[in-house]
Amino acid sequence: MPLPRTKALMKQNKNKKAAKEPKLDDADDYLVLASEHEDAMGKHRAGDASKSLRFARRALDVYSQGLAKFPQNFDLAYNKARLELEVATHPNLSNELDVPILDLLRQTLSSHQYAIDLESDNADTLFNMAQVLTALAENIMQDHPAGSSEKEALNFLEQALDYQDRCFAIQQKSFTQSRLEFEQAMQETTNYDASTHDSSTSHEASEASKTQDEEEEQWVSVVEPVTADTLLDTIIAQINTLTTFCSSINYSLPMLSGPDATLSLAWINSFSTKLLTETLSDLLNEHRDVLSKERISEAALAKAVFTSEYLEVAFRNRQILEPLVYKREIDAAFSQPELDKGHNEVLLARARALISFNLVLADSYRHETPSEASDPSSPVSLRWSLLIEAQSHLTAASKLPPAAEDNHLLATTHLLRGDISLLLHALAYSRPPHPQALSTKGQLAKNAEVYYRNAEKLFGTLGEDGSEDKATAELKGGIVKILQQQHSTGEGSANSADDSAPVLRVSLQQLQEAIGGLARVKGEGWINSRLDECIEEGLILEGFLPY
Repeated sequence: MPLPRTKALMKQNKNKKAAKEPKLDDADDYLVLASEHEDAMGKHRAGDASKSLRFARRALDVYSQGLAKFPQNFDLAYNKARLELEVATHPNLSNELDVPILDLLRQTLSSHQYAIDLESDNADTLFNMAQVLTALAENIMQDHPAGSSEKEALNFLEQALDYQDRCFAIQQKSFTQSRLEFEQAMQETTNYDASTHDSSTSHEASEASKTQDEEEEQWVSVVEPVTADTLLDTIIAQINTLTTFCSSINYSLPMLSGPDATLSLAWINSFSTKLLTETLSDLLNEHRDVLSKERISEAALAKAVFTSEYLEVAFRNRQILEPLVYKREIDAAFSQPELDKGHNEVLLARARALISFNLVLADSYRHETPSEASDPSSPVSLRWSLLIEAQSHLTAASKLPPAAEDNHLLATTHLLRGDISLLLHALAYSRPPHPQALSTKGQLAKNAEVYYRNAEKLFGTLGEDGSEDKATAELKGGIVKILQQQHSTGEGSANSADDSAPVLRVSLQQLQEAIGGLARVKGEGWINSRLDECIEEGLILEGFLPY
């Protein structure tokens, strides 16, 4: 999720030192004091997250105190809501919280509603409100806390899209007005007497400078002008929210089967068609000359990622019946002319889309009559080719700048390459087993171990930012070591192409030896949750675990 936009408040006199005991006589005094705490929060955010969070809490306390005295002050309400959103969504800060993220997000939702009640047409507040609702939905779908439901998450996402629509309408109006005013000003300047204008302007500037020196320090709202880039930001945010909507439906299809799923799919199709073929296309056609190639490619990537998620919903809901149609549509989405196809983020996204397609096929044909794995059109054969293609994209991404210098991106490619190796390995135990997977399962397990080890090292260089992914890579590496032990001793061998059930098993002792140290650090709850995810993602087979 991108960082929320902020409404900047800037001092007119930056040389004036703040008092040790600031007087809090008006709303601006509270804004000054809270801003100083926010500045300190920013300085410590990377190096000392705990200290940064303390300053954030001090700023929030000041905003709350200010609102208690000046409840109708929009700037106090806006900045309090904005800061709560930043704390809830910034990894360094949210990891230090002693309250559930969901609780803070619900408080943030309330704070944004308060600010919107004060100014209902402020585009930044509407944009941030959509960010809060999206974050709420993502957390509900990820953790599925008590008292929450999939339908509540989908409702939040529908509301987020509505707020983004309102935001875009206001921005578009402001953008059009600004262009008219600019054209008028240019016309007036052209018709004005240049010499008289210069003389007058010089005198006025001199007088203004004297007056400013004599005035006391004041705070003024600084509102950035709406540009074509601003409009594109909001459109991309809408596309990303639609992507999350599709992802949420994919997650909750067992609960939204039948009419609910069909209605949701029809609604997404209608909304996305207008957004992508009208709103986005019109913006790009009209302002392509002022938008950079990078921004245009960013929009194309968001569109491709959305398309891949939508295809998954459509296939799972049997709106698409043929796997080859699904594959053709993915290829088309990632072949848009505006897309920088050689960019590592694009390669990474395309690999993820293919990995997801593999999982869809695995789920969809789990109970089907096995077909010959040697048949190129069989699900097992298609899954193999999808994963091999995904692996090639990740390999290419890992070799491109800035991936070679960006440890997080590089580590992610290694983690995913390890996942793909395990997914290919699992095809040795499919119904029927894939011949190449069966003959290379030992090498595939070895490859996975190397990738996970590299990922663990690279995430380890990121400190706290990479700690969770580092632990995940370590856990998966432990699973691979068990598989290698079984291969070396001949355990879990697939005897023939007629094998109809997984034959790999792990004992409790083997599991404890492989990941016991990590379990003591992260806790059994974390371990069990990650192991369940590995099964859901097809990295390890059902029945593999000793419980």
